[in-house]
Amino acid sequence: MGQNLPSEADLCAEFGTSRFTVREALRKLQADGMVARQHGAGSRVVRTAPASSFGLSFGSVDDVLLFASDTGFELLEAEPLTLNEVQAASFGGSPGARWTRVRGLRCVGTDRSPFALIESFIAPRFADLLDTLLESRPPFYRAVEQAAVETVTDVVQKTQALSMPRYVADALGAPHGSVSLRIFRIYRSVRGTIVASYNWHFGGERFEHHAHLQIVDGMQRPGQAPAEDPD
Repeated sequence: MGQNLPSEADLCAEFGTSRFTVREALRKLQADGMVARQHGAGSRVVRTAPASSFGLSFGSVDDVLLFASDTGFELLEAEPLTLNEVQAASFGGSPGARWTRVRGLRCVGTDRSPFALIESFIAPRFADLLDTLLESRPPFYRAVEQAAVETVTDVVQKTQALSMPRYVADALGAPHGSVSLRIFRIYRSVRGTIVASYNWHFGGERFEHHAHLQIVDGMQRPGQAPAEDPD
């Protein structure tokens, strides 16, 4: 590992193929986490086998807990964070409030290969529970519930495809600029946000997200005539 690959022109000549084919092959190698590509510096081998692919299938909040129990978590750091206006608007807090930011790696397999960087933002009213939370694993709201402090009433989720920030790529051992799927979740009680989190997952061909959606009884479907009133 670490050696540079021949140039695109050299690869075309060696294998007798077009530059389009070579570029597509290099793109696939990069998506598999085997090659790091940098403009002006060529391609460098970073793995000798494809990195793992990961699939998520959530149908309820309980599935989130099951997923957490089936994977490992490596705590990286916990530090105080003063919310700015953007963060306050996103998390449902107040600008200037002192929250706690916890970063860690979600891992899988016998080699504990990291596949996601988790950033959790814990509301200030749980400062006394911080030591207990850090001894647990995400999602941290569960530890709050088990301490009989507050109960989650709803979860809001938003997913975006973004380039990994440098600190995320470094934590995951990914090439800078790699595609990521950032899943943002807010766990709320009747008192407001308990925990907000950013889950930075490998994107592209290395990630699949599945959902099973139930049709609510009595709900009119698009194009369906309204049900007749009973006599």
